[in-house]
Amino acid sequence: MKLDWLLYGACVALITVVTSQWHENSPAPPAPPPPGVGEMALFANFTPFSAGSIINLPIGDQRVMTGTAFSLSQTGDWVVSRQSIRGCSHPFLNIGGNLGVPFKIREVPGVDSYVIGVTDGGARPLSLVDPKTIEPGIRGFMPGFPAGEPGEATARLIGVTVLERSKRGGHNEVVLAWAAAGRTQGIEGDLNNLKGGPVIDDNSRVVGIVIKEAPRRGRIYTSVPEAVVQLANASPRKPDYDAEATITKRNYGIVADTLRREYRVAQVGCIKS
Repeated sequence: MKLDWLLYGACVALITVVTSQWHENSPAPPAPPPPGVGEMALFANFTPFSAGSIINLPIGDQRVMTGTAFSLSQTGDWVVSRQSIRGCSHPFLNIGGNLGVPFKIREVPGVDSYVIGVTDGGARPLSLVDPKTIEPGIRGFMPGFPAGEPGEATARLIGVTVLERSKRGGHNEVVLAWAAAGRTQGIEGDLNNLKGGPVIDDNSRVVGIVIKEAPRRGRIYTSVPEAVVQLANASPRKPDYDAEATITKRNYGIVADTLRREYRVAQVGCIKS
């Protein structure tokens, strides 16, 4: 994947800058409880997915929640982290209660870390940021399912860095580094189940794809915008979008709840064979 070094040149030098003025804690209120099995059964016909594609999920340890996805196209294309489906023969999107929607995987040439999940029916896609507007200091918001539960995080962009892959054969990836600035109250542990989910700016436009958190460093790493553009170009997206919500550090929990409720951001899971 090519990176526009001219676009990000100013950011590279800033990755080592101490951003003490950004240290903050802007928590979001706890997410509302998910619908129960009975309630979800009533609303299943009102999801954007075809009724015939919805399945009853197994209970207990026969399923595991592995990450977050977001909509690229209303026809049913989703950004999915390859890591969240690694070794999984039966991936699905969790739509609440004990219901899920299986998805097929479509590869995108030139994209290593992400795939497109294909479902029968899909939600309104998220709009994309203009990469030219990206600069250090912007605030990002990360809705999804950290720790396997509904939640979100917020962070400030530091700049561009290279994420080294420790596994043999893994390719180093040019990424955006963010200084963590807040998360949903009550979410414990790391935020790594946000992987595959979007990082959106204050106009609800996708800036990148969440890769992982480094809690001890207070960093969250995401893809660069070019990765999202490559995936979007492989999907049948419409050129016009409805108005998006304006997000602040005070309302990002509410906006994230809406994105999940409208199935624009969904939880990725795997049914164990």
